[in-house]
Amino acid sequence: MRVSWRPWWGASAALGLLVAVLIAGAAVQGRPGPTPDSNLHPTPAAPTDLSSGAPRVGMPAPDFELADVNTGQTIRLSALRGRPVWINFWATWCEECKIELPMMKQLYDKYKSRGLALVGVDMREDPAQVRTFTQTQGYDWIMVMDSDVQVRNLYYTVGIPNHLFVDAQGIIQAVYLGHLTGEAMERDLTAILGD
Repeated sequence: MRVSWRPWWGASAALGLLVAVLIAGAAVQGRPGPTPDSNLHPTPAAPTDLSSGAPRVGMPAPDFELADVNTGQTIRLSALRGRPVWINFWATWCEECKIELPMMKQLYDKYKSRGLALVGVDMREDPAQVRTFTQTQGYDWIMVMDSDVQVRNLYYTVGIPNHLFVDAQGIIQAVYLGHLTGEAMERDLTAILGD
């Protein structure tokens, strides 16, 4: 009796892997990738298919309701209408986020007297860890926990950091994927503050 050996994964698994790679490639096609000078010239997120529902410039920011990790208070995005809002998806383990946070603090301190609301959306981390991190670093803006990643999914967030700048009427004026320089942050803040 002759037994032929074949890899356990077989041709169907290889085909499945190829399909997965092609789908992943299609999902990010049209999105800007990192470039050597991306820190000098941040690239806004590419427009998405209008049928996808992904937030984009000119559309109302999707509403959400999450608990603030520091106060325990429930924060609803639509309750901030009438104020310019900066939404930042981040995490304590994200190195690019840690680079941005001190610049964000400086700008928040500069503009909060003009009504700026800064909402940090942390995903799936331990609330106690996030609370300790933000309090130790003096990050005193709204920090909400997206434990079940519903807001991440609502905003089609595939990576962090991710920034959205929303004007006082609740309309998105800029969407950025990846690290932003202080200069880029200030430019978009100026736009939503009405300067």
